[in-house]
Amino acid sequence: MHPEQYLGWLALTLTPGLGARMAGKLLREMGSPDAIFNASLTELEAQRLPAAVAQALHTRQPLSAAAKELAQAQAAGVRLLTWDEPEYPRRLREIYDPPPLLYVRGNVELLNRHLISIVGSRRPTPYGNQMAEKLAKDLADRGLVIVSGLARGIDSSAHKGALASSSGATIGVLGCGIDVSYPRRTKKSSRRWKNAAR
Repeated sequence: MHPEQYLGWLALTLTPGLGARMAGKLLREMGSPDAIFNASLTELEAQRLPAAVAQALHTRQPLSAAAKELAQAQAAGVRLLTWDEPEYPRRLREIYDPPPLLYVRGNVELLNRHLISIVGSRRPTPYGNQMAEKLAKDLADRGLVIVSGLARGIDSSAHKGALASSSGATIGVLGCGIDVSYPRRTKKSSRRWKNAAR
């Protein structure tokens, strides 16, 4: 997709009061972001949207914020991925309310390989850290991509173990902006993983 084609998708995510679930419902009902932003106020209200959300979509106000967001994403080396693109994770698309848009940095092909999540305590015992690292390495050696949240503790050990494998790959799922290291303690580690990731 050409970068400009992501504007409508971004605008939906930036519309105040319009969450991923409601945006997904709109996309399924109306077909595309363009159809949503070109709809009349009456058509939008017929979708049972809150009045403020319908008004924001009708005035196309979120599109200007989307242009700024797109520029920031491009400057940060972030790839946007919509749920109708073939690279979008197939299993994620099958859940009840998949996010219509993902922000991705790194090897997008990993998203559709065989994945396994390893998550756990942020304050594990030394034995817990060792086992998470060993388990992740063993699974990565067998071709699985290790997915975790980049948090300290078990998550960090899982990523470390995956990268210790000669064929290892890892995905960090962030619950915040892609440009934010959370918790802050993982900032050094995430920089190291970013530089080491295959």
